[in-house]
Amino acid sequence: MSKRVSSEAALLMLHWQNSVCDPKGVWGKNLCRQIEKSDAIRNAQNVLNTARTRGLLTIFVNIGWRPGFPELPENQYYPLLQGAKDENKGIVGTWEVDVIDALRPARDEPIVINFGSDSFEGTDLDRILRANNIGHLFVSGQCIEHVVATTIKRAANMGYNAILIKDATSGFTDSNYAAMLDILPLYARLITAAEFTLQAPYASGSRTETTSPSRNSFTDRVAWLRH
Repeated sequence: MSKRVSSEAALLMLHWQNSVCDPKGVWGKNLCRQIEKSDAIRNAQNVLNTARTRGLLTIFVNIGWRPGFPELPENQYYPLLQGAKDENKGIVGTWEVDVIDALRPARDEPIVINFGSDSFEGTDLDRILRANNIGHLFVSGQCIEHVVATTIKRAANMGYNAILIKDATSGFTDSNYAAMLDILPLYARLITAAEFTLQAPYASGSRTETTSPSRNSFTDRVAWLRH
């Protein structure tokens, strides 16, 4: 397995889409209250703005399927996804799979489509990260007990350094969220959106690098990421 750790960082925005975050969505009808309670969208907006200002590669991962759900085995027992299949919701190109307006991707920000709780399985996410020499992954997304946790665990096992922005995510329940905050420090650093805004590194070659040379130096960026 090739080593992934490097001085470069990216922001992953996981399942910030209408089906998950909107009360009309197949999962959003159960999640939207938790998302609102934790102020996760506002925190994610701040994180996204900071990442863009500092030139970090930002990648959105959305869950979706082709018409007829060929990616889901016919007789598989997978209750989390069965509702979407039963209601014929989550087809790529439809409203359900679009990122919510509050976090709409910029034109140059890749959108990766996955088919379950793993952002890497069956996608080109790892290829994009390796092509950009990325070793550190800041993670914001829904839902912490599913796509966020699965992706962070996979990333750690693939050799990435994962950093969860813990208040720019939420779970189906308070207890699920609390449990994940106990478990995920085994795989990742946990920080807040405010800490990310204050401390996030600048990407190499970023237009903003010349405005703050001490924060952008190679030594300073690596030191913060390793902290």
